[in-house]
Amino acid sequence: MATRVPSEARRRLLKRGAFGAASLAAVAVAAGATTTSSAARPSTSGTTTMRLLGRGWHVDAKDGKLPTKGERYAVYGELVDGKGDTVGEFFSQNVGVDSPFHITGEGTGAFEIHTLSLPGGTIVGVGVGGGRERNYAIVGGTGKYTGARGSYLARQDTYGLGGDGKAEILLTLLD
Repeated sequence: MATRVPSEARRRLLKRGAFGAASLAAVAVAAGATTTSSAARPSTSGTTTMRLLGRGWHVDAKDGKLPTKGERYAVYGELVDGKGDTVGEFFSQNVGVDSPFHITGEGTGAFEIHTLSLPGGTIVGVGVGGGRERNYAIVGGTGKYTGARGSYLARQDTYGLGGDGKAEILLTLLD
């Protein structure tokens, strides 16, 4: 024997269902609009590139060995232009990490927070990885670099880890 829902209760149930479906549709439309807006996509119309060289790149680490998981260390050096004139300073704070997945094939690497102190302001970058060549995200800045965004490639050959103390940083700032 089938149980009937009284007409009034049935109407309320249908209204609630319709209201719920409309609410979900509105949320889905709003979410779609948010993820497809131009603000969510990086602009490629204008970029500024900068090439900085580093000298005197030093690491403060125990016994001149690559830090292991959980160990903190610092790297610092001068930033120079192509003529060798000093244009700023570089320093970073780093923590050794070790991914069990070894996606990069390099095992132990580091989580790094960089500060590039330049005339007129600073650029802040963040990244993770191992080896002498790594990519970083530009996450902000100060002064004339306020709101900076973009990325950079850093090639670092650090004193204290068997290197010659030189570096190269290739920045791409999005306008």
